[in-house]
Amino acid sequence: MATIERSTLMFITVIAALVGAWAAWTAKAGHDPVTVGSIVYGVVAGGLAKLFRGGATATVVRSLLLIVGGVLGLVASLLLGRAAGIYLTPSTA
Repeated sequence: MATIERSTLMFITVIAALVGAWAAWTAKAGHDPVTVGSIVYGVVAGGLAKLFRGGATATVVRSLLLIVGGVLGLVASLLLGRAAGIYLTPSTA
């Protein structure tokens, strides 16, 4: 099993996230958008991993961890900003 480089992993993550979000957005009535988006994300990430000659399962897991790390980083910076008295408020200027 070949390992995929970080730049390729980032490319796979961005493409899979965009396609998954599009699939969730356009999900037909009666289908759960979160489930549809997640399944499409996994299939696209796995397919792109195979296209780049890497392990599909390992790439999907690494890609998901990359997204989770990004979300946790964003939440942490918002919480630290709030603790420092910095609030994001809309401006009408």
